[in-house]
Amino acid sequence: MPRLDRVHSRRQFAVLAAFYAAFFLGRWGYQSWERPVRLQAAKSEYLHDEFVDLALTARDAALAGAWRSAPPVVTVTRQGRPVSTVAGLREVRLSPAGEGRWSGRWPCPWNAPPGEYRLELSSAAALGPRLAARPFRIARRTPQALPQGLAVLTLESDRPFTGLQVRAPDGRVKDWRGLVDWVEYVGADAFWVLGGRSPGEKPGEVWLSANLPVIPELARECRRRGIKFGVYAQFSLTMSGRTRLPGYEYALEVQDGRVVPTRAFSLREDKRVRDVADLLKRFRDIPGVDFLGVDYIRNALGGVELVDEFYRDMAGVVSPPAEFARLSREERMVYFARKKAMRKDMAFIDAWQWWRAHRVSGIIRRLKAELGASQPLWAFVLTWDKGWHHGQDAVMFNDAGIDVEALMLYEADAEQYSVLLSDWHRYLARGDAQVIVGDVVDWPLHQRSSDGPREFCRRLVRAVDGIYSDGPARGLFIHDLERALWGRLGPWSTRDWLDQARAAVRHLKSPRPRRFPS
Repeated sequence: MPRLDRVHSRRQFAVLAAFYAAFFLGRWGYQSWERPVRLQAAKSEYLHDEFVDLALTARDAALAGAWRSAPPVVTVTRQGRPVSTVAGLREVRLSPAGEGRWSGRWPCPWNAPPGEYRLELSSAAALGPRLAARPFRIARRTPQALPQGLAVLTLESDRPFTGLQVRAPDGRVKDWRGLVDWVEYVGADAFWVLGGRSPGEKPGEVWLSANLPVIPELARECRRRGIKFGVYAQFSLTMSGRTRLPGYEYALEVQDGRVVPTRAFSLREDKRVRDVADLLKRFRDIPGVDFLGVDYIRNALGGVELVDEFYRDMAGVVSPPAEFARLSREERMVYFARKKAMRKDMAFIDAWQWWRAHRVSGIIRRLKAELGASQPLWAFVLTWDKGWHHGQDAVMFNDAGIDVEALMLYEADAEQYSVLLSDWHRYLARGDAQVIVGDVVDWPLHQRSSDGPREFCRRLVRAVDGIYSDGPARGLFIHDLERALWGRLGPWSTRDWLDQARAAVRHLKSPRPRRFPS
C-alpha cells in the first residue's frame, strides 16, 4: 500500500475511534446524570437546636411521575432502628422542590444521642444500587468550662446603687460595698448583677440608666476581693404593662375572644436582640467583668402572633385545619390560642414547645456571635417539664451558645419540687449541658414552711446532688440578695436565710462522696 494511503487510513481510523469514544462516553455520562438517586442532608453535622434539611435528587422522568402521585418518604435511623422525633414524627414526606428535586425537614429530637444517623427511602428496594444515601451526624457543642463547684449570689434590683444603705453581715450599715460583704459571707465565688432592666425612666429610654455608671466600680471592688463578677440584662419581659417602648413589637395573647398586646416582647422582634447585644457588649468591655448573662428568653406572655411562622416552619410535622387559609389573621390567632390552651393535641403541644426553643436558640446564636467568647455567657432557664413547658431546652441552648445555664427551681411546693428534680435527673447528664441550680430567698415561695430557710437549703442540696443522672451539678446560685435584704423573709432575718445559703455552698464544695438519686 502506498505510504499516502496508509496515512489516510490511519486518520480515518482515528476519527472513527474518536467518534465512538465520544458516543459511548456521552451515553455513559447521560446515564450517570439521569439515573442515580441521591438522598442526603444539607450538612454533614447538626446540633440539637436545628432542623435537618433533607434533599432528594433524581434525573429520572419515570420516578418523577411516580412521586407526583405518591411522594417519596424518608425515615431516619440510628443503629438500624427508626428514630422518632418531635411530635412523634417517624417519617418525613418529601415535597417537590424543583425539577428532579424533593425536600423535607426533620427537627432534631430532644436531646438526641450524638453519633451517626442514616437516611432510608421508602422505595429504596426498587432502586437498588442507583440510590446513594449519605448519613449525617448529631453532635454537641462544648461550652466554656467552669470550675466544679461554682457558687453564685445574684442581685436582681433596680434600686440605685448611689446612696444605697446596706446592713452588712457584721451589723454595720454600709454603702453598696456592703453587698459584696454578703457575697463573701456566703462563700460565693461570683456575684451576678442585673444591669439592664426595661423600660427606662425617660420616655423612649430602653434601659434604666441610674446604675450603669456604678457597674465599673462594682467590678473593680469584686476583683479587689477575688470575686468573679457578672452582669446580665432582661430579655423577654418588661417591668411595665403601661409604658411601651417605641419601635418594638410586643407579643399578643387572646382575652375574651379578642387579640390584645402583652408587656412581653415578641420572639420575632429583631430590635430587642440588637439592643440586648449592644448593652452586653458595653458590659463586656468593662475591666473586671467575667460573665455576661441574660434573664430568661422566651415568649413570656402570649405568642399567638407567631402562628403563621410556626405552621410554616413545622410543615410536615403538624398541620392546621383545612379551613385555616380562609380565616383572617385575628381568627387564626384565636384558633391558635384555644388549641394551645386546651392541650388535647399533645403532638401539637410538643411541636410548639420544640419550635419555641428553636426560635430562642436562634436568638442565642446571634447574641453569642455578637459577644464572642471572651467571657462565658449564662442564661436563666425556667424548669417546668425540663423547661419545655416554657419553650426552653437546656441541650438546645447549650448547642446554640449558652455556656452556663442557671436553672430556676422556684415556685413549686415540696411535691412539685420532687417531680421537677426527677424529670431533670432522667433527662440530663453532665455531658449534655453545663447547668447550675438555684433557689429563691422567699418564704411564701417555700409555702410558708415552718422550716423556712432550712427548707431553702434542703432544696438546694437536693438539686446539687440530683439534677444530673451521673454526678453533681456544676454549681449553684442563690437568688437573690435584693430579696434576702428587703424581701419576704417571714419570721427570720437576712442572716438566717443566708446562713442556710452558706451551708448549701459548703455542701456544694464538700469533697465527700455523694449518692445520686436513681
